[in-house]
Amino acid sequence: MSVYDKAVQLQNRARQIAAGAVGEKEAARALSRSRELRAGLAELRTQVELSHALAALGAAHQPDLSGIDAARSAFERKALNGLPSDAVFNTARKKVQEFASRLKAESIEAWATWATAQVAALPLARIPILSRGEREAARTREKDLRQAIAPKNLSKTDLTLFTGTYALLAESLHDKSDPPGELLDLLDVLEKRPSPTLRDITDSDIALLRRFEMDIHITLQRSGA
Repeated sequence: MSVYDKAVQLQNRARQIAAGAVGEKEAARALSRSRELRAGLAELRTQVELSHALAALGAAHQPDLSGIDAARSAFERKALNGLPSDAVFNTARKKVQEFASRLKAESIEAWATWATAQVAALPLARIPILSRGEREAARTREKDLRQAIAPKNLSKTDLTLFTGTYALLAESLHDKSDPPGELLDLLDVLEKRPSPTLRDITDSDIALLRRFEMDIHITLQRSGA
């Protein structure tokens, strides 16, 4: 049985206590406390699963869950001779919340470090040499990736969205060459508004565009047409 499975026993034990309580008032109290504990365990489970998902990505180590086993054992000892007091329930709930909060903080920190490194490894300098449609899509994906680095609340869905977006952006850039600085400067000029005239573009500029096959993405339009 895993450490996490043992932690879930806290929830099951609380249910058993409520079901077997003697006295309606005590049963109601135990049921109320068990519900609070169950809510905390649900959040803990979410954070444990997130930690495992990050570990599977290589973004973090497997989480240390040893403290959960100790908390479960302490709760069971105090529940052997009847219903635990509110103080016992509150202590167990507090421990569960502490574990969940610690895992959440560790996951967010590990994610930020890993996701930042992933974005930094992308050849983003190649984006300007993409066609207009591809370029706009790539810039949107880059923006989405950067925004996903520091979420207020991280979930497994966030991991899936990030890795999917990353794969699409990486695929659009992987077979492109790193452009020289002079090409990037020229593309920046061509994207300015108002657009430059043909007189502003030199023969060497045109040769540079053709060298990197960017000429097929440049259109000419007569002024006033």
